[in-house]
This record gives sequence, structure tokens and C-alpha cells, in this order.
Amino acid sequence: KNFYTIGEVKLSKLRTCGQHLLCPFCAAIRASRAIQKYVERINQVLQENRKLKPVLITLPVKNGSDLAERSEHLMKSFRTLLERRRDYLKKGWGYSEFCKVQGAMYSYENTYNEKTGEWHPHIHMFALVDQWIDQQEFSEYWHSITGDSMVVDVRRAKKEKGHGYSKAAAEVCKYALKFGDLSVEKTWEAFKVLKGKRLTGSFGLLWGVKIPDTMTDDMPDDKTLPYLEMLYKFAYGKKSYYDLLITRHVEPQAGERAGLGGASTTETERYSACGLSVDDARTLPVRGHAVTERPQRVHRKAHWRIPPKIRVRIKERIHRWDGFLYNIDLFPYVERRLLAFIE
Repeated sequence: KNFYTIGEVKLSKLRTCGQHLLCPFCAAIRASRAIQKYVERINQVLQENRKLKPVLITLPVKNGSDLAERSEHLMKSFRTLLERRRDYLKKGWGYSEFCKVQGAMYSYENTYNEKTGEWHPHIHMFALVDQWIDQQEFSEYWHSITGDSMVVDVRRAKKEKGHGYSKAAAEVCKYALKFGDLSVEKTWEAFKVLKGKRLTGSFGLLWGVKIPDTMTDDMPDDKTLPYLEMLYKFAYGKKSYYDLLITRHVEPQAGERAGLGGASTTETERYSACGLSVDDARTLPVRGHAVTERPQRVHRKAHWRIPPKIRVRIKERIHRWDGFLYNIDLFPYVERRLLAFIE
């Protein structure tokens, strides 16, 4: 909904498949939800604890051809790391470099190397530490847990002007699978292995962030504000894009205009001049344009009464007219009548 009088655009409804391990679009939606909420929490924590230092940590395990075995090994190793940190905080023994982490958010990612035929499971983490981590010591400690990996990456998270730590958070909240690097077969294989598993989480000062189930926004008072209701469809491909299908203008329903059914006096007079009521007025989307959508007319001429040759000819004319007649005031009305005639 485009509330043009106050300069705000709000998402009111969204329909998706929700399979983020199979669908790149749903994976992007899931990531954007997490980024927004975690960045808010990170900013809040850093304001309250200015001595904390944000870092990015990557924890991998040795590559392997069996994704189920490798991913389970990574998850088990990471659980051990968290348990040892918890033991130090509660019991005071088992100190490691990882105990410097006061709070963190993390996610699992799995990539595939076509040349070697091996999976590469690893963990991305945005952490807040009270002291800088010694990467060499942490690497040796991680190897003592995994038994097969000494590769640990620890680097300072950069704060960008105007965006804060959004880019760093996006590095953690990105997709569990890189769809562009995976074939359909490998994506399906990973889905069967990873479905139902918890692939993201947080602890410490960043624990408890609730990710909303939907991406819809809080709406302003749409009973007193006019807005444009815009329907988009996501077209996935090599160059994905949003296709604007329909735009409908909605007038406020409160006050003096409630008696007109939401239509302004100007609209009513314009359609009355054409011999139509506001409820009858309706235009359909033309390819490449966004036009007004209004309730359909009930009565239509049966399509079998019109010869097929005439229907095809009218459709061709409408296609040719698209673009240079669209600015004429009466064209939406003419288009509606023609489409009702051929349908």
C-alpha cells in the first residue's frame, strides 16, 4: 500500500511457499527478517555496553562427500564449544578464547565444490567480545574439539556509515545454501538432509531476539488516508524482478466520503458521464502497465456470440494501441468495454 500523501509504502500482504531451503526468494525473506531484528538488538546492546567489540567468526570442519555426516559433525562440535563456555560461566573452569564472547548470533552454511565433489559445512557468527580473541589459540582449541580442522577466521566487524552493522549481520543471516552454486539435484539432497534442523541461533547478550513470522508492516490509519494498492508478482530467473500486475486507488472510508462508498466526487461524476456507476467501473492490467482495478460488471456478452476472427482482430488492435493511446482519459473505459466484448 502506497500512502502517497505521507510518503510511506507499506507491505500489507505476502504469499510465499515458505521453503527457504528450496526457494531463493523465501530464503531472502527469511534473511531480511533476521537482519532487521538482530541489527536493532546489536545497536541496543552496544549502546548499553560501549566496551564490547563486534567481530565476525567463521568455524568450519573438514570437507567431505557425505553432507549428513559432515553437518552433524559440525553441529556436534559447536554444541561442545557452547557447553564448555557455559561451564566456565557457571562453574569457573575450562576457560578458552571463546569465553571472551559475551553474546553472538550464528548460522550454518553449506557449500559444494563441483571439482572435488565435497561439501563444505561451516558456521558464520557475529559476536560481541570484551577482549580481542587470539586467533592462534582459538584455532588450536577448535582443532581439539573437531579433530580435523584448525581453520578459524576471526576479524573485526566494520560499521558502515548510514547502515551500521547491517552488512556484517547479513554475512551471518544469509542463505543456508548458495542456490546459484548448486544444481537442482544437490539442492534437493541438501534439503532432505537439513530440513527440520535448527540452522540459526543466538546466545548471551543477543539471545531472545524474536524473528517475526511475516514480513508485513504496521499500517497507518488507512481509514482516513488514501492509498494505492499495488499487487506485485515475483518473477524468478537469471534476472529476477517484481512484476507490477494491478494498481488500485482506494479513497478513505471515514467522514464525508463514506457515503460515496470510498469514491471521490470527481470520480463519480467522471464515470456517470460515461453511463457507468463507480461499482461498474473496472479496468484490467495491460502488459507492461499498471492500471486501476475495480469491481467487474456482472453482465457480459457470451463469447460464443462473437466470431473467433473478430475476437482475435480486436485483441491485436488492443495490443497495437498499448502505449500511445493510454494517456487518453477515456481509454480505460474503452479498454474495459472491448475486453468485456471479446471475453
